[in-house]
Amino acid sequence: MLTVQDIYNKIELWENLATEFKREFTTDPIRESLVAFANDYAELGGGTIIIGVEPKSKDILGIEGSLDELQLRITGLCRDGNIVPSLYVDTYPVTVGDKVLLIIEVKKSKRRPHRSNNTCYIRIGSSNRKATPDEEFELSRRSGDLPFDLTPVRDASLEDLDLHKFEYEYLPRRVSPELLALNGRNIGEWLESIKLVYKEGNRYIPTFTCLLLFGKKPQDFLPHASIDFMRFEGDQPDSPPLDRKIIEGPLDNQIKVGVELVERFSTQSYRFSDNSPVRTDIYEYPLRAIRETLANAVAHRAYEGTRSSVTIKMFDDRVEVRSPGGLFGIVTKENFGTGISDYRNPNLAVGLSILGLVERAGTGVPLIKRQMRENGSLEPLFEIGDTYLLTKLPSHPYYQAARAYQKGLNEAETGDRRKATDYLYKAVSVYPGFSEAWTIIGRVEGQNGNIEAARKAFRTALEKNARYERAYIDWGKMEESAGGKDAAFSIWRQGTQALPESWALLMLLGQAELQNKAWPKAAVYFRQALRFQPDNTHLLRSLGELSLREKNWEEAARFFQKALEMVEGNDRGPLFLSLMKTYIGAGANRELVRNAFDEARNHGSNAQELFSVYYRYVSTQGQHAEALQIVELAREKGYQLTPYTPELTIGGIASTLLTARELQTELSSLLNGQQLAFSNIAYKPPHTKFATIQTATEKEADAIVRFLNGRTFHGRKLTAQRKQ
Repeated sequence: MLTVQDIYNKIELWENLATEFKREFTTDPIRESLVAFANDYAELGGGTIIIGVEPKSKDILGIEGSLDELQLRITGLCRDGNIVPSLYVDTYPVTVGDKVLLIIEVKKSKRRPHRSNNTCYIRIGSSNRKATPDEEFELSRRSGDLPFDLTPVRDASLEDLDLHKFEYEYLPRRVSPELLALNGRNIGEWLESIKLVYKEGNRYIPTFTCLLLFGKKPQDFLPHASIDFMRFEGDQPDSPPLDRKIIEGPLDNQIKVGVELVERFSTQSYRFSDNSPVRTDIYEYPLRAIRETLANAVAHRAYEGTRSSVTIKMFDDRVEVRSPGGLFGIVTKENFGTGISDYRNPNLAVGLSILGLVERAGTGVPLIKRQMRENGSLEPLFEIGDTYLLTKLPSHPYYQAARAYQKGLNEAETGDRRKATDYLYKAVSVYPGFSEAWTIIGRVEGQNGNIEAARKAFRTALEKNARYERAYIDWGKMEESAGGKDAAFSIWRQGTQALPESWALLMLLGQAELQNKAWPKAAVYFRQALRFQPDNTHLLRSLGELSLREKNWEEAARFFQKALEMVEGNDRGPLFLSLMKTYIGAGANRELVRNAFDEARNHGSNAQELFSVYYRYVSTQGQHAEALQIVELAREKGYQLTPYTPELTIGGIASTLLTARELQTELSSLLNGQQLAFSNIAYKPPHTKFATIQTATEKEADAIVRFLNGRTFHGRKLTAQRKQ
């Protein structure tokens, strides 16, 4: 320990190779001095830093603030991960007059070279400066403990290296452009200056660091310097892996391929936030966390004394990365992940850092945790053994739930509803916001007759995502199946309020109105749906049929023709039948009607309605020969067509007291008096409220309608119209 007189003597001699004065505590300058004295390039045994002396005037000012707090800051500085390897120093106060100085004594380290913020400092005269590669290597040599990664591999040569990669990817990052431009070294000399090779005579011998970073095939010299990737089905390694790959090559390539394999076997999806169309990407694993885990594994692993590779085991719910070799140096189970760091392979770590593959010392584990947290994943787990470090990265809860959901969906489709609900409830327990799973739970519970449980599941699905269309659709169908048509309509209507663009919900509302025979309302919903699905053949056909019903021939033809542009094969047959009926109603020329009939048959539509409608059409046109042909065609298909007889109905006679015979007699006399031909008059009071008259031709039927419609008969006005 320094005495007061020692301090005065040092002030008199002032700063030199072994002494540094500081006015106050300043982080980076003091850190650099600590490293420089510990490296002790001048071999003086270390050095002393005295805090509390003004450098310009050499006046003793003392320290301000808490002495204990300052000593703790100095100790923390030596172990915060920015000094690698960490240092041990002695600190103590000395009182000079009424002033208190803090003395920091730094001994020459046996673990040289040390670095501050990845830079090696040495003491030259009264200042600190960055060590050259030669000086740094000399410190390693003097320490008498050359690390494994600097060990020369005597069987290797420059021919085993990718020199292009070294020259164009690594060297420009390692050496300033100015130095590169001025220095005339060749590649071998550059490798030697950075201590990646040794030179013996005219031969350059690569180190293990050099081979691991730039070797064409490092595994020829270090067979276990690889990554063993395995993808398992399920959550346990109780069966052979589904896929396996040994990743070799230089370490940067191993890290790259390892990340790519995890990405290939994982999933990226997206979800919409609650009550909003904003899309959020969801990654099963944040790839930066995977990369950092692999980089740490290959940088910090033990390469000697083991034949194990780094392993990646990928399961349905996690990725496990196992690195040979336990914790190293001052890193313990207690301080692991707190920023404290030490290097088993310091030169290899520097090389990976220059290539941009590892982060600043002590930041790897916090970075992995932060990346997992920001992705919405669970916290990573670290299992620390005496000879290994195992990192477990859980998959995002959404994907754990998605796999359980898929299994539940499969069970639901195969009919095992109990297993289905087990998987589905597991999915929502892992990820409660899984609207898809809640919806299938609702569907299955509804099929099981558990209506209230189904309703609760559907409500939960929509609470989690008010814009989840499938929940509205399936809930409404469940209510409809349970007899609650009004409830179904209300749910679908609610769905269109949350999802105005949902053509599927609009179509369901239209179909519900069709069942209620509310044709105009159905058409409104179908037209709204068509705005979002202009090529939907089901919507086009439905609107065509409604237009046909309303005798809007032009619009009906347009819908059917547009639908025909969208479909192929036998799906065209029913559309041509509807188009034929439209042409008939519109009074189109006979060729159009005939073509529609032929097209309907050519595309597989041989329904009895096709033959009946066309037979009636040609009969009314007086095409009796063709009508007989249609009868024969229908008979070949097994249909019996009855001869077409035009009919008309007469209303307004329900309150008369006439019997059927009296009515027939009076109407016959009335019609015969006008020379209007008919074949039959039917009337069955009191069961019918109208009479039916049959004629031989359409022309005769129209003549009778004109004569009887509005005519007074037994004190009442008759209503006559053609029967369609």
